[in-house]
Amino acid sequence: MAPKNGRGKTKGDKKKKEEKVLPVVIDMTVNLPDETHVILKGISTDRIIDVRRLLSVNTITCSITNFSLSHEIRGPRLKDTIDVAALKPCVITLVEEDYDEESATAHVRRLLDIVACTTCFGPSASKDAKCDSSGKNARVAQDNNNAKKSGKSQANNKQSSPSPPPPPQSSSSSKDASVEGEGEMSNSCPKLGSFYEFFSLSHLTPPLQFIRRATRRQDDDILVDDLLFSFEVKLCNGKLVLVEACRKGFYSVGKQQILCHNLVDLLRQLSRSFDNAYDDLMKAFSERNKFGNLPYGFRANTWLIPPIAAQLPSIFPPLPVEDETWGGNGGGLGRDGKNDLLPWANEFLFLASMPCKTAEERQIRDRKAFLLHSLFVDVAIFRAILVMRHVMGNLELTHSPENSKAIYAERVGDLSITVMKDASNASYKVDTKIDGIQAIRMDKKNLVERNLLKGITADENTAAHDIATLGAVNVRYCGYIAVVKVEGIESVKVGPPLQSLELLDQPEGGANALNINSLRLLLHKRTASEHNKTAQHSQPLEREELSSPRAFVERLLEESLTRLQEEEVTGDIFVRWELGACWIQHLQDQNTMEKDKKPSSEKAKKEMKVEGLGTPLRSLKNNKKNLDGNNTKLQSENSKSLADVVNGEVKTAVSPSIESQLETEANENELALRRLLSDAAFTRLKESETGLHCKSLQELIDLSQKYYNEV
Repeated sequence: MAPKNGRGKTKGDKKKKEEKVLPVVIDMTVNLPDETHVILKGISTDRIIDVRRLLSVNTITCSITNFSLSHEIRGPRLKDTIDVAALKPCVITLVEEDYDEESATAHVRRLLDIVACTTCFGPSASKDAKCDSSGKNARVAQDNNNAKKSGKSQANNKQSSPSPPPPPQSSSSSKDASVEGEGEMSNSCPKLGSFYEFFSLSHLTPPLQFIRRATRRQDDDILVDDLLFSFEVKLCNGKLVLVEACRKGFYSVGKQQILCHNLVDLLRQLSRSFDNAYDDLMKAFSERNKFGNLPYGFRANTWLIPPIAAQLPSIFPPLPVEDETWGGNGGGLGRDGKNDLLPWANEFLFLASMPCKTAEERQIRDRKAFLLHSLFVDVAIFRAILVMRHVMGNLELTHSPENSKAIYAERVGDLSITVMKDASNASYKVDTKIDGIQAIRMDKKNLVERNLLKGITADENTAAHDIATLGAVNVRYCGYIAVVKVEGIESVKVGPPLQSLELLDQPEGGANALNINSLRLLLHKRTASEHNKTAQHSQPLEREELSSPRAFVERLLEESLTRLQEEEVTGDIFVRWELGACWIQHLQDQNTMEKDKKPSSEKAKKEMKVEGLGTPLRSLKNNKKNLDGNNTKLQSENSKSLADVVNGEVKTAVSPSIESQLETEANENELALRRLLSDAAFTRLKESETGLHCKSLQELIDLSQKYYNEV
């Protein structure tokens, strides 16, 4: 009978269902409040949260922050999880929403963020300045003509606009940039400063000079309940504008009283100089990137800081995204202190007990591990910095003798924080490994054995199951080392995780989770006096700041090298578990190569025998001859061996006893490894077909070191 309602599905249908469809490029039309629209290039797997991110990097919509998206069929305020491919037609409408204090502050921060590349990242590459000079001169001429036509007030604004002062290092930096460009072409190592040259557009006029908070002026047009805060904006032409942030948008106070939902639109209407400078900036972004997208990297980069911070740390301005004045921070998940008292031991134990047999189960487990470990690392860093600053403020702890013992310890929930002094001698290395002697609290011999066994029995679950290493973080700061560790992992029983951790997720859906959403904490904060220093004193101050550390580092290196030369070379062995995993993979690769060679040689022999199929009698005669030849060879070999024994060589005679001895040793080693490993781990080692399950621990250590030295 035929299957009813499609219950019985053929294998072909199942295969078709399992085949993954590759994403395709789609156009998404977004209607804007000013009755214009933008077309975004996305892919069929995008969601609404991805549309929001595309709007935030588009040159037309990057200044819009507080909005919702609606669809003619799916309705208003689309959720971030909705698939774009499910929207038919793929036309979305952007709807402006009312502000609160937090969203209005974020809106101001976005504008500072957009214009940061004209001031924050040092000089731009010389080619940008050359390419922009002709277009900029034409633009200035056009602006002057427009200003003459528009009237006296705007002409005065244009005349009062000062030309942007050239960057103090523009000449030297342009040479450096060209040298670096040639260096990259010749495969030499470029400087780190060239990373930010890509983001720097300092050859352009900054659309504004600063934005700062101000006291509110009396204005009857705005209700007290609607007012959020007041601030001043100094534009590129020197004009100071007072703006009130309210629920409906931004309102200019003075002769021109205009209300706009978008701060950029308001400043465009108030000043043509700002309008022109902002257009130049957007045009430069479009020329830098053919898609016209603002790069996320210039807003905050976790791994590199702008060159100005290295040149003069005391006046390093915070990047707009990290400026706490406008609600910014350096990212991270543990800033509010709410997660300090989480039951960390229970969470890590639950992670180790999660199902992990199938790929789907491991994917769920690994995501949980990533979120939990990211949160733990951020919380541990914040707690470590607080404790080390407390130690630095205590004179008794500061003057304690320098050794590897802890000078201060603190317990916060499941977290234990231990502080020790770092070594002032560069030739001495303090153990700061998360799987080292200090963290694991084992002697060196047992630690080497533990790591090696862990490596040679590793599988897809090894990293997630190693909760002792996941629950440890070491922080070095100002001559101190703080070790943050989760206590009680061994004793606490596994329980269900907290609901808050189940709902925990990365900002912006996890986009750039390892970059701009990661933690960066500015430890060197400048004082008010340093903030007000003029640029004239910056160069002598820079020399003072750099000369004393250089002399200290040079002296330290000289003393440490002298001590290092006097010390004897010791062959200390430390084995990382990754070495064992690489070693067993290397052995398995060798085995597969040998197996691939054997069938080819056997196949060649068989082909030689098949040639005699047409004359079976001859092949039989040949086989007989071969057998006779083999017998004579065996007889001659036996006679040789007997002659060897007669001559006094007892090796062949003792071989059976040696073999039995080797077998007993292998069995003993196998039993010893069985006691140290779990059944699953020992089975994996045995099935690897490397023979390592028959070796003793010392043999395994020696062989792994031989592999490390040779391979």
